[in-house]
Amino acid sequence: MKIFSEILNQLFDTAEECEKAEAEHEKALAEAEAKKKEAASIRAERAKEVEEAWKRAAEASKEYSKLLKDFLKDYNSFHISYHSTDPLFSLFDLF
Repeated sequence: MKIFSEILNQLFDTAEECEKAEAEHEKALAEAEAKKKEAASIRAERAKEVEEAWKRAAEASKEYSKLLKDFLKDYNSFHISYHSTDPLFSLFDLF
């Protein structure tokens, strides 16, 4: 007599084989779900880091704008040179 597993849609020779295969399948599903949750958790943490860095950059930009405005009010001009090797060059490109 063959045993049919509705979970795996397979036939097995014995009930023990069927139970073992279903247990392995459930274990594999649980491991996959755990990996998926861990990956989602890591992604959420990294996304939070990116958001915090963006907030710090926005605050720095606001401070820069305020300082520049005050400087221009006092001295009427300000000269700055940007170089492609400047680490802030790409940050100010966004603004």
